[in-house]
Amino acid sequence: MATNNNGKLLDTAGEIAIDFVWGNMPMQPNDVRPNAVSAIGTAGRLDPLLDNHINALSGWGGYPLFTPNSAGEDVAGPTDYVLVPSVIGLTTADATDAMKDASLVPTTAAAATNAAKTITALQRDAGTTVLQVAVSTHGYSIGQKVTISGLSADFNGTYTVTTVPSANQINVTTTATTSYNASGLSGSVVAVAGTIKTQSVAAAANNISVGAAVTITPWATAS
Repeated sequence: MATNNNGKLLDTAGEIAIDFVWGNMPMQPNDVRPNAVSAIGTAGRLDPLLDNHINALSGWGGYPLFTPNSAGEDVAGPTDYVLVPSVIGLTTADATDAMKDASLVPTTAAAATNAAKTITALQRDAGTTVLQVAVSTHGYSIGQKVTISGLSADFNGTYTVTTVPSANQINVTTTATTSYNASGLSGSVVAVAGTIKTQSVAAAANNISVGAAVTITPWATAS
């Protein structure tokens, strides 16, 4: 099944997949609620500080899907904490929405410098989809979106960084599995402008309070 920008499974109609209901109607998760202003910076979205909203965000078997003994978006305990999503590589709009869905208050920082890096070599072993991209010192991290250009149509395109073996190499996933090895190339790789480079609170942190501020930093236009 496909997922939305907050990692929730979607049904065949593109709606949040829900396995159970309260009363006659399913309680709708934050992901499908409108965006405006409320006590935690959003309106329409569930607010863990109000009434029984916390019940829909924690302790209900992975709401909205029923996964026994799993937590929801919020980690319940003596204090209610938010489970922070990863928004690295998402567009600024989707990243903002995902943070608000998780009951956090996002702020967008000034865009980070996005200088193109020179590709010096490519390697792909037979039978694997992993493309090893040798570049000048890059500064990319796992999950970021990058665009490769200046090479053949077989390699030009936009990819997600899957692993970072070193400061001079990134790995991405291709569809082809044929062997390839070339050096002395003159292509370039650059981050996708407007996608998120960093977030001020690490993904999966489980001791962040409801309504906490989170800064997300997008990449600037390529230079």
